[in-house]
Amino acid sequence: MAFSQNRIVCTALMLCLSLFASQSNYCEANSRETDARPHEYQVTMSTLYVHGDSKQVGVRARALLKYQADSTTSSGSGVSLSVIPTMLQYQDPAYRLNINSFDDAGRGAALAKIVRQGVLLSGDDKAATSQSQARFKAQNSWDAYLAKQGKEAVRALAPLKSLFTLNPLIPLAQWQAKAPSVGDTLKFGNLFQIAASESAPWQITAIEGQWVTATLEQSSVQQGIENRRYGQLRFNRHSGWLDRILLVEQQEKGDRRQTRRWLLAPKSTLYVSDMLWQDEGDSIDDLEHDLYEIPTLPMTPDDPDASLPMMEPDQGIMSAGWGGDDIELRYIHGLVAGDFATSVEYQNIQLIDWRDREIELPLWRHSVRGASALEGVVSSGVNLLPLGWGESRTKLEELYQIRAEVSFTPVRTYTEQVSWQALLKQSYRFGEATLTLSALNKPGRYRLVVTNRGVNSLSPDFNGLNGKLGFEAPVGQGPKWLTSTEQQLLDELFFREQASREKASGEQASREQTSHVYILQLAQVPTSLSILHGEQLIDRVRTKAITFVTQSDYEANLANPPLTPASRGSLDGDASAKAKDRWQFTELSVVSRTGNDLYIPMPTALAEVCRPQIDKGFNEAGKSVQWRLIDNGRGQSAYVLASQDGSRRYFYDKSIQGSIVCQGRPQWQSIGQGDKRRPWLVDLTPWLSNLDKHKAEVSRLYRSLLITDAEGRPLSPRLPKDGEGQGLEKALVEGRFLSVDGAASSAAYLAIGDESISFPYQFKLKPLP
Repeated sequence: MAFSQNRIVCTALMLCLSLFASQSNYCEANSRETDARPHEYQVTMSTLYVHGDSKQVGVRARALLKYQADSTTSSGSGVSLSVIPTMLQYQDPAYRLNINSFDDAGRGAALAKIVRQGVLLSGDDKAATSQSQARFKAQNSWDAYLAKQGKEAVRALAPLKSLFTLNPLIPLAQWQAKAPSVGDTLKFGNLFQIAASESAPWQITAIEGQWVTATLEQSSVQQGIENRRYGQLRFNRHSGWLDRILLVEQQEKGDRRQTRRWLLAPKSTLYVSDMLWQDEGDSIDDLEHDLYEIPTLPMTPDDPDASLPMMEPDQGIMSAGWGGDDIELRYIHGLVAGDFATSVEYQNIQLIDWRDREIELPLWRHSVRGASALEGVVSSGVNLLPLGWGESRTKLEELYQIRAEVSFTPVRTYTEQVSWQALLKQSYRFGEATLTLSALNKPGRYRLVVTNRGVNSLSPDFNGLNGKLGFEAPVGQGPKWLTSTEQQLLDELFFREQASREKASGEQASREQTSHVYILQLAQVPTSLSILHGEQLIDRVRTKAITFVTQSDYEANLANPPLTPASRGSLDGDASAKAKDRWQFTELSVVSRTGNDLYIPMPTALAEVCRPQIDKGFNEAGKSVQWRLIDNGRGQSAYVLASQDGSRRYFYDKSIQGSIVCQGRPQWQSIGQGDKRRPWLVDLTPWLSNLDKHKAEVSRLYRSLLITDAEGRPLSPRLPKDGEGQGLEKALVEGRFLSVDGAASSAAYLAIGDESISFPYQFKLKPLP
């Protein structure tokens, strides 16, 4: 199916021209009074093309549309609506067209000037099958633009126009007193008609107060093309206004598939616009189902008093979000081992210019993220889109920093051991959170479902279990042919109402319930499972004023926590033993990877005071071999055996012996650990007492210090730009703290004794194979 041909069906969002043109008898009886209040919705659409394993997103668009009854054009037979876009993002890679309301220059400028003036929707409120008529307020300019661009423009711009033809007001045609019932079917016009068949029925699936929810599901095959439609909508049976809708239409033939997705929801609904705008079409089947060896991972330490410091930094980061169009605020709360999650609210957001004046620019908060841990870094965030048109860009050019109040909900955590057999007998509950374990039909295989909701959470600790671990895709509410994103949109729009109402009322609560499904294949059945319990203390919310700056300014302030953690991974079983070995210099020795190479690994700190000597060596190209020092710049070095010009490092059937001579016995002197409230900062006062920090160079930080996290991984200093070669004082925070790229658990500096020491070595290099 050619790309241009696929566009012909891209006008399906015009469904709402006739979507509510019939069955208005399902609204409550009596005449409807025109609602003069404006109703503001977010509308998002996306077209996805699949050919075999190749996926491509065609048109994607989203807008904020403000609908208001137009009294100048409304008549006794209907209500006309004035539709004004306050924000528009439109991307069409095939037609090479981008429209951005807050940067309305470039190729899309002419169209932006047309659509920003809005649309007038009018229709017969008493006709059951009438379709609303959509007319741009600058219709003459629209017609002229299409005439200039040619016939291809009519097809190419159909998706753009479809954003503005959606009429969310159900007409009053054939008004009757009959109340709706679950199981009734509604027929909203002929849009979903396939060939000569009747229009597709929407079945009422739920009625809650004034809200009526209906579902559409239909499939057919025509000329070898399989057509599928699925949708859900909800409307207010008192006022007749649509609340939300998700519609997915798909055509498939062979290995080619085209899918069109639309959603409409109130402006205040979070996440859904981002989910569809960023979607690349991954399906449920694309998710991993393989089992892997259970890794050993750090677990969150118990914090029964909820005293973990998570609001110490004064700064956050402001940056461009996905696609570079929106503003992303990110706050790094702190560092922690294991899992961490809690609610965070961003309030009183102010844009500040270079003169410390507030920039008056309305913002749409379309996505927020509570605090969660990723590889040890706990962060939260919010995404904002500026409203308005070209003038927004001018104002954003003056942006210097953003100020906001960040409210953090502390979390009480503790661990309990729960009997494995007890878990198999019944679900484990902690407040509203549940953990359910069930045995599958394969020996040693189990399914573990964890559902966290409200202020309670459960997190299983798989460390110590002998076997493999996998993840199961969540069960969606819609048909299986929907993609994972479409399933998630259904869940977000129609199955998380309680959380949305709590947020709308301003209550502190978790965003929603979350479920994780694990598959375990165990070699032996454990006696118990360690479970971490978390409880958000909503009566102890802490609020702090935070200044958000650019990433470069943030990283220049070494008092801030790191954006990304030190390199992590699953721990070896003897990781702690290896960490201890780094603190004990009982012996230095030569090492070979292949039997034909030779090197002496050691911390960079030792390379200055310990050097290898050759007593009996050999020649290469007529010259004796030598030891060459290689420094990785991260605190580790090695002396490598090489020819004098360094070109040869592999030798055959040779022998060498000598000794590694140190000026004195090396010893690590402990200087404690990271700061209790800011664990990424290490107090160097004991070490600095023996130095002149104004004269000592930054390089001494690598050579003379050993700083590790709780798992024994070495941590590296965080230095200012161009810090190498400068005085040590420039790398210190508050004159005594060193900033490192993780949570410091132990820190020591290298001290050298007065009495020299040597370590003999000898090695026989293998002959040629």
